[in-house]
Amino acid sequence: MSDWTANDELWRAARESMFPSSAWAAAPAEVASVLRLVGATDALDVLDLPCGPGRHSLAFASAGHRVVAVDRTESYLDELRKRAADRAERDGRSLDIEVVQADLREFDRPGAFDLVVNLFTSLGMFRDDEVNRAVLRMFRRSLRPGGSLVVDVMSREILARIWQPTHAKRLDDGTLLVSERRVVDDWTWVEVSWTYIQGGVERRFDLSHRIYGVVDLRQDLLDAGFSEVLAYGGYDGRPYGTDADRLVLVARA
Repeated sequence: MSDWTANDELWRAARESMFPSSAWAAAPAEVASVLRLVGATDALDVLDLPCGPGRHSLAFASAGHRVVAVDRTESYLDELRKRAADRAERDGRSLDIEVVQADLREFDRPGAFDLVVNLFTSLGMFRDDEVNRAVLRMFRRSLRPGGSLVVDVMSREILARIWQPTHAKRLDDGTLLVSERRVVDDWTWVEVSWTYIQGGVERRFDLSHRIYGVVDLRQDLLDAGFSEVLAYGGYDGRPYGTDADRLVLVARA
């Protein structure tokens, strides 16, 4: 299976569907919720990985935190730099954001951060599960003593409750996006394809990834060296139960 995470054509095609204006509007509230979940009271050194075009990185920096924003997609990082410059000009102050182009599997800055965030189901993207576990160990290494990792995924339990094998939606520019999904390997992996249809042209991309349940992801985090893992059913801190809309885990170093 090819490494779809390195497909720049996919990330360009997916920009509007993954990061619509509503997602940007939600970012400040999501960041405020993350800070409440970890009990932050002072300015933090934050690692946002992968950061995409930076909707959470900008929100953290705007709230006064020092951010290292890491992604491998150059066009997303260009957008982040442009948005940061525009915001600095608007507000009359620069934002403390270091933008780094790097693959999730290669970035390594031990003991540099108080908070690491991995949001919007950006985990388990590799078919070799030892690679996924190595990413978790890198997150643990990145944290100072007492620091926290916040992970947000669409979990196995939630997917089973809302499962749709096929879904179609019309994007703002008129493009039709058709998503197709198939669960394999005892509900540990989902084969996903997105097809963008516009002007009679179809572009099809693979986005298959691991499906985590709360039990196995918590155990992987403990095995990676975290001392405690707390599970929530959303950014609002609700218990992880039948009304969960996301699996949000807070792992303590």
